[in-house]
Amino acid sequence: MADKIKPERMRPEDYAPGESPMRRGATYVRKEIVSKGVGFGSALAIAISFTTHKSILWAIIHGFFSWFYVIYYALTR
Repeated sequence: MADKIKPERMRPEDYAPGESPMRRGATYVRKEIVSKGVGFGSALAIAISFTTHKSILWAIIHGFFSWFYVIYYALTR
């Protein structure tokens, strides 16, 4: 089995002035933490809401507001 060759990372200062990374055929990869599903803010809001109110309906509503509810909860408690 052949070993995979890992390309070197190039920093912006490695390019000549006025040279574009795209002209050299450089490829950029964007990493996504959460592409589908519930984000961390929503999960935290749902957990806080359900612990506080013991209601699934309120947990869903607060999960929709995500970080806004988390910040509100932190400021009012």
